[in-house]
Amino acid sequence: MENQILVSLVKKYGSPLYVYDAKKITTQYNRITKAFSTVKNLKLNYAVKANSNINILKLFRKLNSGIDTVSIQEVQLGIKAGFSPKNI
Repeated sequence: MENQILVSLVKKYGSPLYVYDAKKITTQYNRITKAFSTVKNLKLNYAVKANSNINILKLFRKLNSGIDTVSIQEVQLGIKAGFSPKNI
């Protein structure tokens, strides 16, 4: 992400500010799936405890990822993000 964009976002929303790059996340996810493409029935699961931002979870759902949860709250968040129970 370009510095000008980040500076603009800080001016608009203040600091501290968390900024996520969906394009970068998608690129990295695709790199991992490609690296393990020879593994039959591979299913990547994103650990919700790493970042429970619902928009990040929705992005992983669109990428056909599953999610790894450790609490009922994370399960509920996954369902809210559109994951089917079989992918949780």
